Amino acid sequence: MKQRKIKQLVFVLSISALTLNSCTDKDVYQGEHKNEPLKPTEVFDFNLTKDVEMSVDYGFTNDYYIIFELYDQNPMKEVDGSWIKDEELDPIFAAATDKQGKYADTATLSAALTEVWLYSDYMGAVSPVKLTVSDSGIDFNQAKYIAALQTKTRGVTSNGHNYVDDWTILPGVDWDQYGYPSNIETELSLPSAEVLYSIRGTYTKNGNYSITTAYPDWFNNNATSEIKITKATELSLVFVNSSAGWNNTVGYFTYPTGTIPTADKVKRIVAFPNASPISKVSNGQRVGSLLCGHAVKLKYWNEETQQYEDKFPAGVTVGWCLEGQGFYEGDLVKRYTTRYSYSSMNSDNKQRVVALRHGSANQIVAIGFEDNVDYDYCDATFYLKIAESDAIDTESPELPPVEPPTNVTTTTKGTLAYEDQWPSEGDYDMNDVMMTYKSTVYKKTQTNKIYKIVDEFTPIHNGGTYTCGFGYQLHTLNPGQMKSIKVTGPEGWKVETEQSHPTIILFDNIKNVLNKKYTVTIELDDVENVTPPYNPFIFVNSRNHEVHLVNYPPTDEADMGLFNTQDDVSNVGGGVYYIARYNGEVELMPYGINLPTLEFEVPAENVKIYDTYPGFIDWVKSKGDSNQNWYVKKK
Repeated sequence: MKQRKIKQLVFVLSISALTLNSCTDKDVYQGEHKNEPLKPTEVFDFNLTKDVEMSVDYGFTNDYYIIFELYDQNPMKEVDGSWIKDEELDPIFAAATDKQGKYADTATLSAALTEVWLYSDYMGAVSPVKLTVSDSGIDFNQAKYIAALQTKTRGVTSNGHNYVDDWTILPGVDWDQYGYPSNIETELSLPSAEVLYSIRGTYTKNGNYSITTAYPDWFNNNATSEIKITKATELSLVFVNSSAGWNNTVGYFTYPTGTIPTADKVKRIVAFPNASPISKVSNGQRVGSLLCGHAVKLKYWNEETQQYEDKFPAGVTVGWCLEGQGFYEGDLVKRYTTRYSYSSMNSDNKQRVVALRHGSANQIVAIGFEDNVDYDYCDATFYLKIAESDAIDTESPELPPVEPPTNVTTTTKGTLAYEDQWPSEGDYDMNDVMMTYKSTVYKKTQTNKIYKIVDEFTPIHNGGTYTCGFGYQLHTLNPGQMKSIKVTGPEGWKVETEQSHPTIILFDNIKNVLNKKYTVTIELDDVENVTPPYNPFIFVNSRNHEVHLVNYPPTDEADMGLFNTQDDVSNVGGGVYYIARYNGEVELMPYGINLPTLEFEVPAENVKIYDTYPGFIDWVKSKGDSNQNWYVKKK
């Protein structure tokens, strides 16, 4: 009897245990299948960047291609009354359009970006433009953008604007609150691509270039920039660009050729009340209205008949004048001394205008104005369109030819952080090997093919005790696409020649090279698919023990037998690599992360990364949809 009760008890316990185990197997991970490979659909790749579809259309029709750039903040700043590009900022992307000003491709950007600034300093491009990064990508159509800005901006009569009495406006001409004159011609008058490249290259603030030192013969106290008419012709003044912080008024005057004009005798006629581009903003508000190609037909004032005439007769000279900060709240005002093209009319006798002829027919004259004291002559740039050929004197200098752009560069910066205990779980402080990188990709503008890359890698932290090396592979290329390689930095680097893809090893022990920079210059055979930081990896204690970013493949040197051991759940056949199933705060964990910043603070030693950066948890659990800037510590 006693024995029977024992058997019954054993049976009941067995059934209970089966029931309990069945429930546990279903709801709680026990670890018996911990190395079962993940399905590709189960994987979060821990990628902090995203490929964004880009569509840019400037709408050019004159075989004119330009370079544009994207920035993660406004790239312009105001310095001494001029708007200039902040040279301390690097673009996050750059490319060249085709000859119709169009570009359509993908750009790899930070996943946290929700807006970007589209910038180009080429004539005819509205810039900068703030754009939204949506789920469908980045889209910019210049014609639509301009149309939206121009709503209710065309000048109408009787606006009631005031102007200073020493200036004259043409009969019936008025302007709106932005200074957009009512007599602007309907169609844009863009010159040839050749002229646009030359104007940009001559009247510019770029780099160390200075127009006064590049062309000293154009500048002396007796130099003038007037246009001497030798045959009756119509004239139109065409806006090109302005980098001025001021809202300047630009006009013209005439006098008999051979005489000396004086400020008290000439009749100053307004051509453009506000020579500011439509993209110009002040205190968050648009203050300009002009597009490259906006033209105003000038009129000749005949002193004898006291009438305006369509044609400028032979024997007169056309001069130029600028009222600095002359446009204010819709009115024309006088704040500073008027600037003149004839040097002796200026109180300091300084030359304020540079006019340069173009073409054998002399029907285009580029004109650059200086509104204050930096003498770059790009505060307002125009060109004069001359209806008749050979209707002006040719003693003034010619517009220098400038070649179109041949290359475009994009610089990518970031920090690589690794856990060195793969394939085991590790402490996930992600600070065992930390590298910063700065990679510049060079493309040919006509093809957007990559012909050179320059990479800078610097090991900045070693929190582990293992001996770790570092290398990277151009995993989308084959060795035949690499023309040459040059490395500067500590000794010991090498190129592995037996690999299926170009592979560069920079060092085999981080402890010996901490804070020492490597610069790698690679010449390529016009390739398409190269995205920094490529396929970077560390190797731990031996060359074949590689650790890569999630879903980046091992090189030919890697020990494939380490996959799916200990805590690794890679799916080699499915393209899933270097990821662990984890029983901590998140289900999966990486062994390497590419962070799109150089400002990443080193995670605390032996403290899991999500304890140092709490936003990491929601980022992983949402599979990258939330907390995309978790790595930015609040100050």
